[in-house]
Amino acid sequence: MFYQSILESTSPYVARVGSLGNFGEHRHGDIEINYCLAESFNVIIDKKSYTASEGQFSLVGPMVSHEYKNDSNKNRKVLTIIIGISFLKRHFIEFSKISIDSPVFELDPNEKAHRDLAELFLETAMQCERKNERCELLIQGNLYKICGYLIEMILKSEARKEHRNKDLRKVENIDKALDLIYYRYPEQITVEDAGAISGYGKSNFCKIFKNITGDTFHNMLNRQRIEVACNLLSNTNLPVSEIALKVGLCEPKTFCRVFKSVMGVTPGIYRKQNIIM
Repeated sequence: MFYQSILESTSPYVARVGSLGNFGEHRHGDIEINYCLAESFNVIIDKKSYTASEGQFSLVGPMVSHEYKNDSNKNRKVLTIIIGISFLKRHFIEFSKISIDSPVFELDPNEKAHRDLAELFLETAMQCERKNERCELLIQGNLYKICGYLIEMILKSEARKEHRNKDLRKVENIDKALDLIYYRYPEQITVEDAGAISGYGKSNFCKIFKNITGDTFHNMLNRQRIEVACNLLSNTNLPVSEIALKVGLCEPKTFCRVFKSVMGVTPGIYRKQNIIM
């Protein structure tokens, strides 16, 4: 699943602070990082359960199955970062080749690189909560720095093991289709549109896209729309009908049906549980 929490369609990444509640098992073609700012959270990765406490972070690679099972602890605070090929470009392959034994990391205060990384996480969280245009520039710069530190740290770690035998170079061939999801989700996009812009026929595109992402283009697009809708529900007072229009699901009934199929609750219930205004 793609988590694209940005209200402006020009930013192909997620950087947000929240409580990281429950979310069912899913996969997506992006890299997901969750840094625990307060309390702890539980994440299940490839059917194994892990707990990350304050100062620790989890790292989920592309196409890796994961889910979150957490209580409604309002004191929990987590910085969530989600980035993919549209953000990292050629450097995305470096992450894609990494396979690790333990996806939860503890930063050692005795190591300067670890201290610097922790400071970047904290500064990014602070900028996320400020929410202004200048902060967006600072966040984007921090995300590139964080990725640089992570690649160096993981490649030096003894936890490395032989990476999966996947030809992730094909990710580059569907970059334009991913851009449709990131940038043009409010439009009425079809699978034919995605195949054409990627240079594939519909049948071939569907096979390649699902092989790379683990899901269909249609499902990924709708989940992207719902992720944007979640942020609008949490951060604005816009009526559900207007939110439906903004994310490309024009009929409120269709929007509510798709929202519940992805999130497990109706838009109204989600807003009551997650409103942060």
